[in-house]
Amino acid sequence: MAQHIDFQEDSPKAEILQAALEEFVEFGKKGARMQSIADRADVNKALLHYYFTSKDNLHQEVLRRIFQKAMENISGPLETSAAPDRQIRLLIRRYFTFIRNFPELPRLMVHEISSQPREVAHFFAQLFTEDRHFPRAIMDILRDGMDQGQFRQDDPRQTLITILSTILFFFIAKPLLTNVLEIENEDTFFNQRLAHVENFVMYALERRAS
Repeated sequence: MAQHIDFQEDSPKAEILQAALEEFVEFGKKGARMQSIADRADVNKALLHYYFTSKDNLHQEVLRRIFQKAMENISGPLETSAAPDRQIRLLIRRYFTFIRNFPELPRLMVHEISSQPREVAHFFAQLFTEDRHFPRAIMDILRDGMDQGQFRQDDPRQTLITILSTILFFFIAKPLLTNVLEIENEDTFFNQRLAHVENFVMYALERRAS
């Protein structure tokens, strides 16, 4: 069962959104069925269509709510006046913690990107419409760090990709890694992994005297 997300709606709409999330995580958009979503939410299909007229509309609403929730949780440090290195550390911790608490997110993203890359690209283009949207804000922090002499000069796009993909891949591959690397205590290993990623990224960003 997918992690329960607070969709901030009264039932049954919240139940439908949660059921749809579970269905999309398991089957992707193409494999998901409206009747199955109605059954999961314990509502009739007519009520499902009352709230969401099509699978496309329901799918977009679920994705929009999830990624808005992710940005709310992750981008908190972007609104502070802390030094760039402190903000990047907080960003890494919040991003790691959000995905750790919502492990289905990587699987959902793989489903969507592999099955409908153009639609996903269009969705994110609409989601990131503000001047200081999530990826741009992170890159602004990286540029501030370079301007202040904390970070070495590098393309902030590359750093952004490294941070996001390093954490995302770990959770995508976790079922395999747990067995291959014989990870017995996941909580301990997760904490070690977070510390490693944080230290690795910050070491790579650090500006060193010539």
